[in-house]
Amino acid sequence: MILSKIKKHLSIFCIRLNQKRELNKIKEEKNPYLNIIVKSFLEVKLNKKLNDHLEVFKLCERYRKNLLKDDRIITYEIFGLSKKIKVKEICKKATSSPIWAQFLYLIIDKLSTPFVLEIGTNLGVSGTYILSAIKNKKNSFFITMEGVPALCKIAQSQFSSIASKKKFQIIQGLYNNTFPKLIAQNLNFNILFIDGNHRKNDTLYYFNSLISNKELQCIMIFDDINWSAEMQECWSIIRKNPIVSYSINYYKWGIIIIDQSTSKFHQHFYFHLDY
Repeated sequence: MILSKIKKHLSIFCIRLNQKRELNKIKEEKNPYLNIIVKSFLEVKLNKKLNDHLEVFKLCERYRKNLLKDDRIITYEIFGLSKKIKVKEICKKATSSPIWAQFLYLIIDKLSTPFVLEIGTNLGVSGTYILSAIKNKKNSFFITMEGVPALCKIAQSQFSSIASKKKFQIIQGLYNNTFPKLIAQNLNFNILFIDGNHRKNDTLYYFNSLISNKELQCIMIFDDINWSAEMQECWSIIRKNPIVSYSINYYKWGIIIIDQSTSKFHQHFYFHLDY
């Protein structure tokens, strides 16, 4: 355990040390998707140009604060489990922290017509930021997927308070049933947030299914790429896929860009935002 922590902090130290060099390399690429990601990263990292979004962030965090006081019980019978857990405990352990949620918001806000897929609605904390970013954008839409009915109900109530139901869809059900139906629609998402589970085979299945759409041109974000050895292996496989133009390792997140308008492939960058 101690050796693992030492390796982690040494890796992050090296990433921080080389950040300026990585930024210069990205500038040379002149790729619009890369520029959106890096600009958003620097804004949230350096707390720059966030004043225009502070009220939105406050509203999003108000929802989180309410969840942290919520004693409702969530059951996981749909997965054949007897586990029961309070909403406030789920919120503590399994929702995106403010800095990462703000990073996600800023990326989406910079897209002119975001068409977003989230795998893993949970309580809708990340979804609150996503929907807040797209609600005033024309021709934008948000689809999110969740297995647990009670979580969908909570997220549905929150999302309906933010935007019209014409702006979002929550797909409830086991992913084994719902995901193939979604893929069959051949939708052209331009930003995807993959946080459904932390298993290698499932994550690779989502990825390979999504890239079967040959017209896909997008930013794809994978959460918790260093969660376990198998997730590290999963990330390594994904970033080396021939379809990937660029990848950015943020230690917690792994982001890939699929951009078929560029001749560049397998350009890899490393940054650190927060633990």
